[in-house]
Amino acid sequence: MNTVLISFYSDIEDKTYYSDNASRLIQECEELDISYDIRDKKTLGSYQLNCLSKPQYILDTLNELDRPLIWMDIDSKLHKKIDIYDQFNEGTDVAVATSNNKLSGIKASPLYFGNTTGARDFISSWIDTTKQIIENDAGVFDHEPLFNVVNEYVKKINVKFVGAEYCTWPGHTNENTYITMGLTDSECKKESLRKLGFSEEVIEWQSPGDIQ
Repeated sequence: MNTVLISFYSDIEDKTYYSDNASRLIQECEELDISYDIRDKKTLGSYQLNCLSKPQYILDTLNELDRPLIWMDIDSKLHKKIDIYDQFNEGTDVAVATSNNKLSGIKASPLYFGNTTGARDFISSWIDTTKQIIENDAGVFDHEPLFNVVNEYVKKINVKFVGAEYCTWPGHTNENTYITMGLTDSECKKESLRKLGFSEEVIEWQSPGDIQ
């Protein structure tokens, strides 16, 4: 596969969840012959701040590599070659995975970004929203502002979609799955979700940890 897969890992809470998943994802990339650039990134101290640093990292890496790329959360699992991303032409700015083939089902991983001005504008807007979250001490992560940016840009740039088989929920992996989403069970994440008013049942559903 020519499109490079990028990610970073930043361990928190004296656990090796992210570095362990990085080793596993690197092995999967090598077994499936997928180009990758996966790096150890110094933690910013919390799950939320590490998440909010994602768009800046993506933009910096896009500028550094100067080629189309796919962002995947480090705890995502690869099951098959993802050559679909090599089929996007030079006019494709962004591609997102959706669980229901609609905007309402989009996920924050995987994300494809072309080596285009449109992609860079999109990511820059995403960065702006994460800065506002930090300045306002809001309790959300990178996912929520991403959804707003997609809705804003879907008619401005060339946005494409891939299906649920690229964002399968943990525990529901099947023979059609290309990527299983990663959802950490870290206490930092759970505490942030509690502050947002989620029930313990929903928090546990959102935090399955290391399962297939």
